[in-house]
Amino acid sequence: MINLNDREKKLLILLIIIVIISFTYYFILTPIMAYKKNSDLSYDNNRVKITALDNTYAEYSNIIEEKKKLNASASKINIVSMTGDIAAELNIKNNINYKSTNTVQNDIEKTTTEIRIEGVPINALLQFIDKIEGSNLPLKVQKVVLTSGFKDRDSYDSLIVIVSLNKR
Repeated sequence: MINLNDREKKLLILLIIIVIISFTYYFILTPIMAYKKNSDLSYDNNRVKITALDNTYAEYSNIIEEKKKLNASASKINIVSMTGDIAAELNIKNNINYKSTNTVQNDIEKTTTEIRIEGVPINALLQFIDKIEGSNLPLKVQKVVLTSGFKDRDSYDSLIVIVSLNKR
C-alpha cells in the first residue's frame, strides 16, 4: 500500500472536494440553471402567443356579432320603405318614383332599385343620398345621375340605383 504523509493526505482530500464541487457545478447546477432559463423563455413566449390568441378570438367574436347584425338587418331590409321614410323627412316624397328588380342566388336575394327623383333642390337631394349611405344597411349606391330640371332653374332631377342584399 502507498504511505501518504499528512500534507499529501490533506492535498488528496482537497482534490476530492474540488472534484466533487466541480462535478456538482457542471453536471447538476449548470443543467438546472439552463433548464430554468429555458423554461422562463418558453413561459414568456407562450404568454405572448396566448395574448395573440386572445386578441384573435376577440376579433373573431366581433366579426361574428357584426355578421349576426348584418344578417338580421339583411333579412328585414326594404329599400322602398326606408327611402320613403327619408323622403318624407325631407319633404320630397311626392317627387319620387321606384322601380325594383330581384334576382336570387344561393339563398341571397339581390334587389336593384332605381329611384327617380324629379324637381328637387340640390340640398335635399344631397341629404337624401347622404342618409341612404349612412343607413348602416347592407346596400350599395351603385349609380347616381344628376340633371338640371326643366321647370325650375334651382331644381334637379336624379336617378339613383341602389343594390341591396337580402337573406332569404
